[in-house]
Amino acid sequence: MNYAQVLNELETLVNETFALWEHNRVGFQWRHYTWNHTMRVRALSMELGKREGGDVKLLEVAGTLHDITKRYDGVILTDDNGQRILDHNGFWLNETLTPAGQNIVTELYDKHDLHGTVHHESGAVITENILGMYDFEPDFVQAATAVVLAHLKPMNLTAEDFKLLYNRIENQVLYDADTMDPNVGYTAFFRNIHIHSYFALQRGNFDLEDYVRNLPRWINSKQEFVDKLLTESSREVAQARQDRNQHLFLQMVDELDDMEINRKYGLLGVIEYFVSVTEDPHFLNQLDYLQNEWLPQRQQWLAEEENGASARDRAQVAIDRVDDFLTLLTRESNGEI
Repeated sequence: MNYAQVLNELETLVNETFALWEHNRVGFQWRHYTWNHTMRVRALSMELGKREGGDVKLLEVAGTLHDITKRYDGVILTDDNGQRILDHNGFWLNETLTPAGQNIVTELYDKHDLHGTVHHESGAVITENILGMYDFEPDFVQAATAVVLAHLKPMNLTAEDFKLLYNRIENQVLYDADTMDPNVGYTAFFRNIHIHSYFALQRGNFDLEDYVRNLPRWINSKQEFVDKLLTESSREVAQARQDRNQHLFLQMVDELDDMEINRKYGLLGVIEYFVSVTEDPHFLNQLDYLQNEWLPQRQQWLAEEENGASARDRAQVAIDRVDDFLTLLTRESNGEI
């Protein structure tokens, strides 16, 4: 078996599957987010797997497939009293969204009557069937299926059930990576901006200063995610990401004292760029734009437009902050830190 070719085919299948739905946003998810999240979680799980002595190849395959049925998830279902409807494991149930197109994934979804199941369960079934079409060893297929199933942790696990579900380090690692990406660090900050700004603009206005000053509430609310991660390596990486967000907040608060310069050259300007593209933001495309167009343009402006020494110095400091932010954001997205 040509593993590189198989992995490429799996990536293509996942991307193709995500594109089968015509809707864009549902809750805190949007079309491009699901693919970008998948690739970041895979990269992070592989790095954590190395640190924990896990099977990196297993994590690469399971990470690729772990959210393959996520786009079926619609709005969260509620009962007549407005309470969220839960399944037997305590997970919120979602309306099932029908794809506009068909492929092998949707055919398997229908064949196994997966409608109404949470995406980690349906994804595990799809994973088992898709990998069974290749020359993977049966034990590998079963292990990958178990890793995908474990990437969401039931609320009401007994100690015995926990040991069964998370008996392999890879199961713990993918759960940790999937929890970390949307909740801690710069990748989570990117998601938070796009969630907050989208709904703020729906209401009529995004207030930059108000957003920045209220960030500690969001950052501090994520500490419990860090503390409850399953592996030591994950808790170390997540705490570093959490600390990084705290430092980022302090930098942005300082920038508020020099709004004109920092909206043009600094982190405040980066936020305003993110807010300018809220409907279906593509993480990798926006990161590429900031690194290869936005930042060089500011460097050119600095050279050509800022005549006063004080303004030049403040603008250069702001540009350096953005450069550091983008470097760290890139490293996070690659699973390095």
